[in-house]
Amino acid sequence: MYGGQLHQNSIELTEAKQLYRRFSLFFEERREDHAMGRQKRMALLLHPFRRELYQVLCENPGTYLLELVDILSSPLGTLTWHLRILEREGLVKSIKFAGKRLYYPRMLRSQEAEMAYLTMRSDTAQKVFAYVVNNQGCYQEQMAESLGVHHDTVRWHISRMEDVGLIKVVREGRKKRHYLDKLGDLLLKGSLNTITEAYVMFLMEKLEDGCLNPEIRESTPEHVTIRIDCPERGKDCFVVINLRDWEFQLFEDDDTETSIEKEQAATSGN
Repeated sequence: MYGGQLHQNSIELTEAKQLYRRFSLFFEERREDHAMGRQKRMALLLHPFRRELYQVLCENPGTYLLELVDILSSPLGTLTWHLRILEREGLVKSIKFAGKRLYYPRMLRSQEAEMAYLTMRSDTAQKVFAYVVNNQGCYQEQMAESLGVHHDTVRWHISRMEDVGLIKVVREGRKKRHYLDKLGDLLLKGSLNTITEAYVMFLMEKLEDGCLNPEIRESTPEHVTIRIDCPERGKDCFVVINLRDWEFQLFEDDDTETSIEKEQAATSGN
């Protein structure tokens, strides 16, 4: 009888432990749901640093990781943690290009456009690109001589521009002519960096999913202002994105004929 009582007590104790575990699990799940709800709100653009980070990525095409550290004066570890959150929530994407980790906002610009802007960051790259713009069909040797740049440097920049679709290279025998490609033409027209209706709707959906009650205050191809609830601060916050035109210096042609024009004229006369 004594043994039977011990057995009964053991069963009751086991059931009590199981019941306790079930209640503990239930309350833990509720706490996690509450924490995840708050984290989801903060995971988007309610957090002031992430909001600033996202705006910098929108307004500075072709921005890579170490450059973000300088722009935002942020420790690398802190910055990468916030970038991972933005990537996880689908607001930002990243790629490895030309030895750099490149971050860019989804739906605002294409991956190709971001690579194009990164390719054009250096003064030499802009000079090479401008020369092709002003001298369609030019040769590499002509670029190197006119710009005072070593032909290997010119070849390196041309190769990168060809890879991303800025410049098209057409072989003629042993030589190659260089022309503006489709992406290069779009870059000149400024259509690679505009705020589209599709992007604004994408951003609104992301903010609504985070329960931020977004409201579009202003939207143009170059600018968008969206108001969001900011309960932690007790007042509204604003996501403001201002895109700037990407500019570079085009070379002014002299009154005298270039070597390309002379060659074309000689070819026509034969």
